[in-house]
Amino acid sequence: MRPTINIISLGLGHAPAPRTDVPVIDMRPFRDPHVTPDMRNRTALDDDITTHVLNTPGVREHLDAAVAEIVSYATGPGRHQDTITVVTACVGGRHRAPAAAWRIGALLSNKGWDVNVDHRDLHRPVIER
Repeated sequence: MRPTINIISLGLGHAPAPRTDVPVIDMRPFRDPHVTPDMRNRTALDDDITTHVLNTPGVREHLDAAVAEIVSYATGPGRHQDTITVVTACVGGRHRAPAAAWRIGALLSNKGWDVNVDHRDLHRPVIER
């Protein structure tokens, strides 16, 4: 039986830090919608924000590689957990991490995996930088 995959998006600028025993897919290297004034106070709940994140050069390839790694981890020898947790992370947890979590969740679901996606910091205030 395949494990359920739990994907948690979060902002590294908010406490607590992610668990150290779970894989973290770091979205910080990619273009941040936060730096665009009309996007700053919006979230990945807005389709155009998610589209903006997913159309950033390199993001789809990064997420495809993450999915391959998750599947490899979940099906590797000795894996008998009922659930596997994976974290997607950016600075504030409002743009890149939740968009990545949804994309990874959709890709895994399309491959027949049971997936839960949770956004720890999507509702939190913007981190001013």
